[in-house]
Amino acid sequence: MSQQYDLNLLRVLLTLLEEQSVSRAAEKLFLTQSAVSKQLAKLRQQLNDQLFVRHAGGLSPTPRVRNLEPKLRQWLQSANDMIEAEGFEPSSSQRNFRCCLNETCFTTLLPRFFGKLMQQAPGLKLDTHRLDSDSIDGLIKGEFDLAIIARDNDERAPSTFQTRQIPEQLQTVELFTEDHVCLVRNNHPVLQKPWNLQLYLAQAHVNCECEVGDRWLLHSVLADQGLHIENSTLTADFFAASLLCKSSDLVFTCTRSFATEVMDTHQLTMLPLPVVMAPFSYLLAWPQHLEHDQAHRWLRQFIIEHCSKTTKPVNPG
Repeated sequence: MSQQYDLNLLRVLLTLLEEQSVSRAAEKLFLTQSAVSKQLAKLRQQLNDQLFVRHAGGLSPTPRVRNLEPKLRQWLQSANDMIEAEGFEPSSSQRNFRCCLNETCFTTLLPRFFGKLMQQAPGLKLDTHRLDSDSIDGLIKGEFDLAIIARDNDERAPSTFQTRQIPEQLQTVELFTEDHVCLVRNNHPVLQKPWNLQLYLAQAHVNCECEVGDRWLLHSVLADQGLHIENSTLTADFFAASLLCKSSDLVFTCTRSFATEVMDTHQLTMLPLPVVMAPFSYLLAWPQHLEHDQAHRWLRQFIIEHCSKTTKPVNPG
């Protein structure tokens, strides 16, 4: 890009692209909306493009901005590397990282390190986003700097979601493994009976949408045996599913760590999942171009130290 585009303008452009709102971009940049609008006007003049189209929900980037995004991120990364060439200092860093997380991680993992991160690196910003079907592609393209994802070790899982099929453009470290359990309300009728597969299948279930959609390994394993579970309702939120269980006879199959966090506050009882599946892995993932970035290396090591039970490399560089 031409030298006439200073670092501040490029940061404004990238923040507008990420937030797609002048007000949110201004808040993130610690600027007034008027200042951001003026810099946007300057960018439009210099780049000879509308850049963003206003609509009721905010701003939509033009094709020109989308085409600029990879180069823009690369340029800013180079600038950060140059600034930090003498060494990264957490206590004074102003770096901004974007991280996408598996939904349960907001409850089970983020609280483990976020408060301590704020203490050690008060100026460092970590924006968190819910993992969806496009997040891995976004991580590869540089739209995100980190991701915490769940991947299966069970060979019956779709290959796309197995730990051994991580895209080669990413580096990963296993944080820990865990299994699935069932949640039912306290005093649920099933608690008075022997808990087994037959009783489990006879119940009405609540299911959650996640990165893989509303069907996952469990459904495939049951289908291979000619079995299925009856999903009475579908929700996109694990907490909503927990509340539905609390107020009904629904059964919710979820991760053990999430169940442990909510069973007391939601008056729920944990039961084993009566289906044999291999434990799955939570992985910390990042794009290869950030492998040697000092600030990024410090941040991921910080997360590993506070979140992992083991730190076995899954896809070493």
